[in-house]
Amino acid sequence: MGREAHVTTSKSADTPPVGESLGRAFELVCPSCHGPLGSGPLRCEACGRAFRVHEGVPVFLDPDGWEAARSARAVPSRARDDYSRVRRACILTQMYYDAWVDRLLAEVPRDGGALVELMCGEGELSRRLPPWVRAALAVDRDPEAAQVAARDLAHDRRVTVAVGDATALPVATGGASAVVIIGGLHHARPELARILREVARVLRPRGVLVASEPANDHPLVRRVRRWQYSRSTSQGHDPDEDGFTRGELELAMAPHGLRLATYDVFGFVAYPLMGNTDLLPLLEGARSRLLGRALLGLDAALERVPVIRRLGWASRFVARREATV
Repeated sequence: MGREAHVTTSKSADTPPVGESLGRAFELVCPSCHGPLGSGPLRCEACGRAFRVHEGVPVFLDPDGWEAARSARAVPSRARDDYSRVRRACILTQMYYDAWVDRLLAEVPRDGGALVELMCGEGELSRRLPPWVRAALAVDRDPEAAQVAARDLAHDRRVTVAVGDATALPVATGGASAVVIIGGLHHARPELARILREVARVLRPRGVLVASEPANDHPLVRRVRRWQYSRSTSQGHDPDEDGFTRGELELAMAPHGLRLATYDVFGFVAYPLMGNTDLLPLLEGARSRLLGRALLGLDAALERVPVIRRLGWASRFVARREATV
């Protein structure tokens, strides 16, 4: 599949591309009217709206949204930089993401449909796509994160990376079998209803939203998480890190025809230590995969203990789009 990282743009990186074909496995559409895009420049054949390509990555934001996204990225953030660094450099963190993504992908239907990684950051799920995924779209508002994802995924021509808004996706109505979100919804609470409505729109009937968010079901977990994040340089001091309870998720999704099918909590020891290695600096430089397997095995064992299993740090859930909405 040709992907947008290989699109040739006009002389200015911030102007719409001209004269080049956009071959791709994931068929993009206009996020405004959902009309088809031209085979050359990124211009909607229905409403005429044109979209820029910035440093090889298509941008589906209006001018104000684009400038806001660039301005937000220009603000220095130690937490953001540390978070990006450990996910590439720390073996334990990589092992945890491998296990995390595997469990989420196990819930994705193998029906040959397309997959959307929403609020993808640097594309943690798209980096780990199994062979049976035919086409994927990875979308994030952060232009630098999207560029990192596009660069690192240049070898996988099934994946299209784009800068876009989770409330207005360049995806046809019913164009995806699955939408996967890894820890993004709790950072977008003001837009939660609009995001879920858009997820329901792009999912085909009986398609699934597969997601993982901080679990907020147990008061002890909430208190410990606040203490942990107050000390973690890679997490910062985000007040939204409390996540969601199961009931909150059910109430939020129901108006949009998304029915919670499964919900469980996980992550006890491996989750905080492997995902936040700065809490114990020795872990960040650890090279032992045996240690990582031991921590993951301990978490798997704790999931089977009735009292302990309620104390998971994160939730993993599947919501199914009803056949009629």
